[in-house]
Amino acid sequence: ELLIVIVVIGILSSMMMMSSTEATSSARASNIVSNLRNLKTAALAYYVDHLDAITANPNVSISGTSGTKSHDAIFKYLGTTNIPDSGDYRFANSNGNWYVSYDIDGAAGLSGSEKTAIKTKLAGRAKSVGLCKNVTSMEPFTDSETAVAMFIR
Repeated sequence: ELLIVIVVIGILSSMMMMSSTEATSSARASNIVSNLRNLKTAALAYYVDHLDAITANPNVSISGTSGTKSHDAIFKYLGTTNIPDSGDYRFANSNGNWYVSYDIDGAAGLSGSEKTAIKTKLAGRAKSVGLCKNVTSMEPFTDSETAVAMFIR
């Protein structure tokens, strides 16, 4: 009887482990989408405040990662929003279009299987939340990409 109880507990714990991994990747994907939306909003606020300068130079670039002038200026618009100011999130400019992107494969602290699970979750939400393949393509994100992007303007 004790052996049967141990086997049942083992089966239940393995089922819990699988469901917790699924929940973790889903939560991480939701966090990435939320951060991209917040950064998009901050970039739009930056755009509105600097409209005169941007109108004079419509191809103004907002590219870069932490430490670059436009990147740091946009992060100031976030207020108290807690988005890590790291190289995982970056702004890009392609043919006058602005994007914010997240480098999934370059993200620290994630295993290969976690990255794959996050990509799968993001690909499932791509069309409904407006995720692009990359900063040069408006095509929906697929799980074969290394980074996910969101169109700003």
